[in-house]
Amino acid sequence: MTIRAKLVLSTFLLQVFSMALLGWGVLAVRNQYQQRDMRALAATIAVSVERAASDSLIQKDDVALLSYLKFLKAQYPSIASAQIRWKAKGRERAATVGAAAFGSPTQSSRFVVADPGDPQRTVEVDLQLDEGVLWAPFLEANQRLSKIILLVWAVASLLGLVVSFLIARSLTKPIVELSRLAGEIGAGKLGGKLAWESDDELGGLVRVFNAMSGRLEEFDSIKRNFVSSVTHELRSPLGAIESFLQLIREKVAGGTPEGFAQSKEFLERIQVNVHRLSGFINDLLDVAKIEKGKMECVLRPMELPLVANEVCQFFEAKALQQGVTISNRLTALPSVIGDADRVRQVLVNLIANGLKFTSTGGQVWVSGEQFRDGGSRWIEVTVGDTGRGMDAADRDRLFQPFTQGRNISEGVTGHKGTGLGLYIVKSIVDQHGGKIEVKSTPGQGTRISFSLKVAA
Repeated sequence: MTIRAKLVLSTFLLQVFSMALLGWGVLAVRNQYQQRDMRALAATIAVSVERAASDSLIQKDDVALLSYLKFLKAQYPSIASAQIRWKAKGRERAATVGAAAFGSPTQSSRFVVADPGDPQRTVEVDLQLDEGVLWAPFLEANQRLSKIILLVWAVASLLGLVVSFLIARSLTKPIVELSRLAGEIGAGKLGGKLAWESDDELGGLVRVFNAMSGRLEEFDSIKRNFVSSVTHELRSPLGAIESFLQLIREKVAGGTPEGFAQSKEFLERIQVNVHRLSGFINDLLDVAKIEKGKMECVLRPMELPLVANEVCQFFEAKALQQGVTISNRLTALPSVIGDADRVRQVLVNLIANGLKFTSTGGQVWVSGEQFRDGGSRWIEVTVGDTGRGMDAADRDRLFQPFTQGRNISEGVTGHKGTGLGLYIVKSIVDQHGGKIEVKSTPGQGTRISFSLKVAA
């Protein structure tokens, strides 16, 4: 049974039960009031008969009592019979009005009335009331009321069934849609979202599901980009190495001095590609360590300008080849607490990115300045460039693994990379207790700053 059917059935049964309980309660309360009214009517008849008996004694008119009882019997059909006995000075007379009721329960009452002027003259009356006749008008009213309650119950139940169906459909509609979208996601169609605006639990579930769907689509895109990047990063250097090895074999087989000289050049190019492969594999290993929480930094006092100068010298040849000026502006700074190898890795990644997006005639530099945060001193290191810059959308996804900005699609100097470098950079800075931020404007360059604590 579906959730919708369960909701409809449960709400419908609850409503039917509630209406039936309400109807039973109305009839029960009405029955209590009817019993009170019946007792009051019986008491009224008895009082009337007793008063008539007293008047007949005072007036010394026995016929008047009989006539009044016949009148009362005509007025109140519930009077089954009345047996009358007159007693005076040892003499006794009797009379009966009506006949005893058979097959129907009766209610009997007996009372004796004495003449106020002559206590020896008395009238004794045995009054029998037919309860069936006494209850008849009440039962008829109850039947009418029961029919009305039954009709109202039937109409309300029908309306309740319709309302239950509408409520169940409104509650289960997002669940049905979520199930359909989940099936599409399971079939590989990612990114589907459900338009459902509400502030209740279902609205929260829809928002969480939409976020999950978007995240899955993003992960799928990251996976495709990663596979593409890995394929490119592995295929390009391996293909180049294979080609150069074939050329080296041919040159060596020729045995000429020019062939040996060219073979040396080819070996240098093979070394470059091997270095590229090694860097890519190291990045993957670093990401694995970060994901497992096992990346460790050995923090000790270090001289930041020396490390920055070493990295800038490493990129001088490449910058000269691109026609880009690279400069180290870190001078006269105090020692910082850090892992020199990891800080070097941060600067290598940031400067490599700066060169990648800076065209001929541009600049890439490393600068720094001191600032205080609470009771500690920090150095804010900035790697800036005059390259193409990036927009807010690319800045927001800059430090996610296997994610690259849209500006990577064309006009990039060198290979595009895998989108791991800045993710590793942020993880290293976090290990040092610092912060990293990006300031960039399309067409006006980029500045990425990170902070390191000054050594005590």
